Amino acid sequence: MSEANGRTPATTLTRRGVVKMGGALFVSFALPIGDSACAAKAAVSLDPTQLASWLEIRSDDTIVMRTGRTEIGTGMSGYYPQVVAEELRVRPEVISLIMGDTDKTPDGGYSAGFISGMANVRKVAAYTYHALLGLAARQLGVPVESLTVVDGVVLGSGRKIRYGQLVQGQRLDLKIPVTGTPAKADRTKWVGVTSLDGYTVTGDPPLKPLSQCKVIGTSHPIPGIPDKVTGKTRWCCDVTVPNMLHARMIRPTTLGATLISVGEIDKKQFPTTAIVTMGNLVAVVSPSEWEAVSAAPVVAAGMKWTDWAGLPGSENVTRTLREYRWSAPPASRGKAAEVSAAMAKAAKTISASYDQPYVRHAPIGPFVAVADVRSDGGVTVWTHSAQSQGLRARLAYMLGATPEQVVVRWLDHSGQFGRTTLGGDGAEADAVILSKLTGKPVRVQWTLQEDLAWSSVSPAWVADIQAGLDAHGRVIVLRSSFYSPHMFDPRPVGALLAGMPCSTSPPGGWIATEWPYDRIQNRLEEAFGMPNLGADASSSGLRGHIMRTPGQRQQNFALEALVNEAAAAVGADPIQFRLAHTTDPRLIDILEATSKAASWEPRTSPHPKARRTGTAPLTGRGVCIIVRQNAYWAGIAEIEVTPTTGVIRVINFTIGVDPGKIINPRQLDRCMKSGVVMGLSEALKEEVTFDKGAVTSTNWSRYKILTMEETPQIKVVQISRDDKGFGGGSEAANAVGPQAVAAAFFDATGVYARRIPLTPAYVMTLLKVS
Repeated sequence: MSEANGRTPATTLTRRGVVKMGGALFVSFALPIGDSACAAKAAVSLDPTQLASWLEIRSDDTIVMRTGRTEIGTGMSGYYPQVVAEELRVRPEVISLIMGDTDKTPDGGYSAGFISGMANVRKVAAYTYHALLGLAARQLGVPVESLTVVDGVVLGSGRKIRYGQLVQGQRLDLKIPVTGTPAKADRTKWVGVTSLDGYTVTGDPPLKPLSQCKVIGTSHPIPGIPDKVTGKTRWCCDVTVPNMLHARMIRPTTLGATLISVGEIDKKQFPTTAIVTMGNLVAVVSPSEWEAVSAAPVVAAGMKWTDWAGLPGSENVTRTLREYRWSAPPASRGKAAEVSAAMAKAAKTISASYDQPYVRHAPIGPFVAVADVRSDGGVTVWTHSAQSQGLRARLAYMLGATPEQVVVRWLDHSGQFGRTTLGGDGAEADAVILSKLTGKPVRVQWTLQEDLAWSSVSPAWVADIQAGLDAHGRVIVLRSSFYSPHMFDPRPVGALLAGMPCSTSPPGGWIATEWPYDRIQNRLEEAFGMPNLGADASSSGLRGHIMRTPGQRQQNFALEALVNEAAAAVGADPIQFRLAHTTDPRLIDILEATSKAASWEPRTSPHPKARRTGTAPLTGRGVCIIVRQNAYWAGIAEIEVTPTTGVIRVINFTIGVDPGKIINPRQLDRCMKSGVVMGLSEALKEEVTFDKGAVTSTNWSRYKILTMEETPQIKVVQISRDDKGFGGGSEAANAVGPQAVAAAFFDATGVYARRIPLTPAYVMTLLKVS
């Protein structure tokens, strides 16, 4: 029997004639009534078999799926084919994925939201499957209800036909209902982009029940990994186009410096090199990359810039945030009067403050982009951004062009951990401006020092949090205030330096937590925002931008820190204390499963043998949880700390997740482990340092990250649930590490660590002061 169960998909299937080149089934947009012709033109290519298509079934039984989202390390390039294969009843190997190219794919929004993008392709595949059943029923002359499909072969009444045969010689348009509008430049919007989510496929096509899935839930190989290992992958840095120039940027001496003079270039030494300037944007360009690389430092040495000293110095960040006059109303959740009343009735109150310095996205491979701005106004950009359509809109905004004039082509490269979620903040603006000025295609490769000095940062923050407990040691009320500079400034540095148009959001607070403790009903959360640190008339300052698990990562650190402190204050085991404050079975299950895997034995913290002195290493353990995007996480750290050196070493880390239905257990395992490494690196190492004018942590010896030698044993716990849909199985893995490590430090020493990173110097200070 058909799995449609008599339900009719909300689609129409119409014959459009014969396709001469073999025949295919094309699935395309059906824009909702009211969308303008201009919007439609922006959303689809002039060739309706390209951008108008979500899915293509070819006569050789291969399938092409198109998505505007891009692979950013989560495994989307494997997840999406598995989901499509499940709905179409084919093997994932026959499905290829086209991602991110704005002239070939529908607007998919930002790639961080890959779950909603997966919902799109799943619905498209479901619509297509039931349309194919209807077509097969007509061709085979049998009722739809009698048909089944196995590996792309339709079977019924003793007859069979392959999908490829079914579409041979025909062209069929299946209209897919969608909502949303394509991203485009809009000077009335704070981000300069009207849409960040792209299109959403609507309707209710019959979907295969998750409990019946055969492909989803298996560790199917992720496409592309063999080519990366063997060197076959074409990376963004491999792009070359005819007559292309290579560029190296020469940045100002400080974040707010203004160009005074450029100086001369020695044509005997650098015969093919030219200097290109626009405002404070300066570059050397040459057909020879090595000549551009060699010329850049020589030219930079002869340039003059104004002085600027608008930063407080990284050692003064927390004090600067504390002294800022937070006049703007905060974002808030909860009722102040009720919380104040509940706090007044508490038998015991606990309060603490927490903070963190600026941290960097810091991809191992710096950014690279190629741009070709043509005389006809057309622009093509090759990039590895995580937001193709948003980038397209930003570049159009910068140029005063329309999105239709800009094509963004996506290729694989280093990830950015959130910094391109809103488009921008890569080498693309540099490349586009230089291409426009030179009249030739330009390739811009950032250096490591340039990336660490000029890319956006995850802002520093401070948080004040207070809990009220009843006579039984239960938290009955909680109030938190979070303070941070701007977190949504995606303006491209090239456009800023060149003085070209680029818009951003006004600074403001953002509450990002998803509340995990339903027994604590009285709570007030506030989030305050301020401008970028160092922002003035001549400088955009330290441009703050979201990083993986944005906002919630920081705010959850403070929340979980206070929960750990409250558990210690009442003499409760940290895990049992959490279980006492929730009735959510998913949170309870993942806490219990993770603690069992970590061999957690209930006791209070700190450890009875905790101490602050001695040469022998101390051991401690700590726990942290987070709920994010329909996924429940728990992390348990086991550490060693040596009092005489202040060095903390994470020995073991156990991480558990319940993300609903798990698509690919092996890839989820990889994502969980990589998230742990990222979180531990932030907990122990990472801090952006700067003086009065410029960033000083511009290499790996100054901006330290966790090394392979320092990576602990990581144990993974996964719970899959057929009845809870799909959840985020990548983001949030990095959020449980920092507080778990801080809690483990308290367990080992009896000293609260209310700031990260826990560097040896900071640890020594804590142990001496306490």
